[in-house]
Amino acid sequence: MLQRLDLTKELNRRLILEQIRRREPISRSEIVDATGLSKAAVSSIVAELMESGLVEEIGSQSTAIGRPRILLSLVPDAAFTVGAELTNQECRVILTNLRAEPVARFVQPVSSTDLSVETLLDILQSSVQRVTAGVDPEQILALGLCVPGIVDPATGQVAFSVLLPWRNVALGQIAAQRFTYPMAVFSRGNAATWGERWYGAGQTTTNMLYVRVGTGIVGGLVINGQPYLGQGFGAGELGHITVQPDGALCRCGNQGCLATVATVDALLSRVSQLLRDNRDNPLWLRGHDSLNSLTLEDIVWAAEADNAVALQALAEIGRWLAIAIASAVNLLNLDMVIIGGPLEQAGERLLTPLRAELSQRALPTHLARVEVVPSALKEDAPSIGAASLVLHELMSPNPLPVALGSFTERASLFALSV
Repeated sequence: MLQRLDLTKELNRRLILEQIRRREPISRSEIVDATGLSKAAVSSIVAELMESGLVEEIGSQSTAIGRPRILLSLVPDAAFTVGAELTNQECRVILTNLRAEPVARFVQPVSSTDLSVETLLDILQSSVQRVTAGVDPEQILALGLCVPGIVDPATGQVAFSVLLPWRNVALGQIAAQRFTYPMAVFSRGNAATWGERWYGAGQTTTNMLYVRVGTGIVGGLVINGQPYLGQGFGAGELGHITVQPDGALCRCGNQGCLATVATVDALLSRVSQLLRDNRDNPLWLRGHDSLNSLTLEDIVWAAEADNAVALQALAEIGRWLAIAIASAVNLLNLDMVIIGGPLEQAGERLLTPLRAELSQRALPTHLARVEVVPSALKEDAPSIGAASLVLHELMSPNPLPVALGSFTERASLFALSV
């Protein structure tokens, strides 16, 4: 019976904290109305949360009848989570507060050709140490780590990654030995999706596709307000939809995948190809010593100056993306598509041709309901998403179907407060 009472109290704490987090500033009476808990229960739990330093009173609100209502707010810097994105190119680590707002950030390029688990975890560990320097370790709740690939978040097992040479890697188990606080592992696509869903461009949507376009292409799905992960956690591999049946060989082993024609590398390759017949173009002068030295930033710079080659290449990428996205829109009847990742830097010069092509390929009934928007969290979406996923598991009364296995057994936000 004692255990059941403890679980009930934990749930009630989460209910109350969720209301404060989502609706701050909020009064105790408004919490009573929203949760259905008794005034005594709300007052008792709020007192505990204030004593722990998680919640504070920030003033009062006048009412037509009776005494003014005391307003409550979250204390965002009472505790922190760490969100990290680990790839073949960089390690991006962000320290976030209880509102998932970035407090500190550190990005370490991966320059080594050794992409073994131990080498990349060395980089992760040193990056986390940099971003958490000066923070009381007792205030760090957990680490959310995301990687490109298919990940079982219940076990932290990386089943497969195209960008990393990993197969069936027990990443969560291996990485947990390096940190003193709890951690969980997610796929980069799912982490970025939930960063945008809770704290970015998708906060008002219930059926959403997030598309990250960088050295690869990955998607994340929200259906009826819940993540859709698929059997084996592999949903969202938009980059491996076939768009050219007899096209180039993809790293996955298939031919003609979207990832062969619509990534940053594909953009740079296409620009180089176009420049060979346009040697008077300013982009040729920028990279004439070696067209291979051109960067995405160069292309964006040129597009902003209305450079014809840059605009043509971006338009082609946008159209390829639209071909794949139209299939998702027609199949799932989405209400939002968010474009993120490095290629999002091109802004409307990518999105305008993408929307134009989508309008030709998606059903009019579906198209009328869908928005195509840029990422609000930009390159931080995966890291903030990983941090927000562990925050959700610690704070929310409604668990996602992203089970975190032993993480939830070892970690509780309210261990700070009782």
